[in-house]
Amino acid sequence: MIRLRMKRCEWLKYSGLLSIILLVLTISCATQQNLRGESPDNFEELKALVNSGDYEIENQWAVPLNGSMIDLIGNTNRIRFEADSIKIYLPYFGVKHSGVDYGGRDGGIKYEGTVEDLDIQEDPVKERINIEFKVSKDNESFDFRIVLFSNGNANTSVNSSARNSISYRGIVRSLPENKK
Repeated sequence: MIRLRMKRCEWLKYSGLLSIILLVLTISCATQQNLRGESPDNFEELKALVNSGDYEIENQWAVPLNGSMIDLIGNTNRIRFEADSIKIYLPYFGVKHSGVDYGGRDGGIKYEGTVEDLDIQEDPVKERINIEFKVSKDNESFDFRIVLFSNGNANTSVNSSARNSISYRGIVRSLPENKK
């Protein structure tokens, strides 16, 4: 009889702990969504987001030229458009050619500033927006080709003057409230 009561008490203890964990996860997910910004649900929302000039792309996957897909979830990466400037930080996985620093610096693709040859093309038939631009930093130039889809997905291809090509797959969304 005593054993049965102890097992019931243990079950109640663990079920209470499980309830608390689920509550914390639910609250943190809701809070994180509010801080991260919203992805578009249709082509009209996507056009409005791009026309606002304030949005970002966060990638979940990197796809090096000669390699398999690399999971980026939990790794900081973004392409952030803000008014007339851009901030880029993308991890890089691939081959760097001569003329690029191999030393202790971070090997990612980093850039802050304005873009060259920005071209934004809407494709209402396929419900997507194509964005192309160039940036240059430290004797290296990058050509970006981004395709934004009406469901919020984004594909980015980067060609470099000193590295192998790489692409990324992620999502586009409005800027978080605390970054506007």
